[in-house]
Amino acid sequence: MPYPFNYFSSLFQVRKAFANRKQLNWFQMIFTSLFLLSLTLIPVAVQNAELQTYPLTTFVSDVFDPLTEDVMKDLKENVRIEQHELVYNSHFGVHKNKAGHVIIGHHEGTSLGEKLTLYFDKTQLVISRENKELASIPYQAINQKSLENKDALSQAISKDWFQANRLAVSLFLVLFSGFLSAVNFAILVFGASFFLFLTRKSRLFSLKTFKECFNFTLNCLGLPILASVLISLVFHQVFTTTILIQNILFVLFLALAFYKTHFRDPDYKP
Repeated sequence: MPYPFNYFSSLFQVRKAFANRKQLNWFQMIFTSLFLLSLTLIPVAVQNAELQTYPLTTFVSDVFDPLTEDVMKDLKENVRIEQHELVYNSHFGVHKNKAGHVIIGHHEGTSLGEKLTLYFDKTQLVISRENKELASIPYQAINQKSLENKDALSQAISKDWFQANRLAVSLFLVLFSGFLSAVNFAILVFGASFFLFLTRKSRLFSLKTFKECFNFTLNCLGLPILASVLISLVFHQVFTTTILIQNILFVLFLALAFYKTHFRDPDYKP
């Protein structure tokens, strides 16, 4: 049976998973590993496509701390946002506190400061720190209603920031999830293969080379990954839950394989 059909035929029965541990060459096993890794990222990609907002605090720590009660009172009483433009009906407009600065309304010659600064300009919110602009957010979800309280404004800022930087944020989330998935995958595959390889010295088991241990581990991991991805897509589970389900199913599959085969071929004679 040609590759990859020979691999998929080994996924659904533990006896076949063990019996077919010598079918793949190294190139096929590397390709299979990349394929399984890519499967784990499907739920992440689907969930990213459905995202409408993402917490800005993930990328800019304590970004909403300067929005004190005095700042929110000033915004609520003196700011009007119409047609995605901000109008400020006061002459104060500058709030300084330990957490940072908040500037409201258009001010000529306003420069970026050392501290965390939220500058509510006429057409956009500019967030800066240490003389560097961190984000420039147009007013979309940031509207009159969002100025009622800090929570509503924080959510609106995060939503507008995400919509303005959707591609970059989604790419970051996929890459970060891919890194975590790759680390977890490497620990599972190489860890399990190494411990299985240690059994070669025992005359009770048929496993003799690292290559067949690696192949066997991939056979045991295929179904848990497929099942965890399906569960995640159907029940909208977060990435960490998907990885946890995958790991638990892998351990159970490996334990079942030992129970059914004792890691010995039917005709094996010590």
